[in-house]
Amino acid sequence: MTTASSFTLAKMCVIEESQPIVLPEEFLKALQPDGKKYAIMILAPNTKIIRIIPTNSPEVAKITINIGRLSPDFLRRMGSIFIRLGIKTLYSTGLCFTQESCSYEGYVDSTELENIPLEVIKEEFSQIEGVTSVQIDMLKVDGV
Repeated sequence: MTTASSFTLAKMCVIEESQPIVLPEEFLKALQPDGKKYAIMILAPNTKIIRIIPTNSPEVAKITINIGRLSPDFLRRMGSIFIRLGIKTLYSTGLCFTQESCSYEGYVDSTELENIPLEVIKEEFSQIEGVTSVQIDMLKVDGV
């Protein structure tokens, strides 16, 4: 019988501004199965869940698509653009609704974008019906 501990790793910690949270050695080993030494940390403030996702490079693109009016085929069209351009996401929020708008955020390792200009990506997503803006922010590891 498999125990719950084989599915997850867990450690209690104290959350204090003056005391950084240090990842235990077994967490670091689990995060680096392919020898990757970089990761993106993503916090969803409403759920208080932090994700740490290993990456191939010290740079990740955060693609934010703001949607004024959600079209019925938005997800299909967005997915087909990712497939056509050959881009795999590290993580995406899916569609997030607020009182006044809807948006999507996706994170892409910069190695996925080596042959695709960011302006092409912006233009492709901007052409989807209902999209009001597309923003791409490059997130980099400090000091690299």
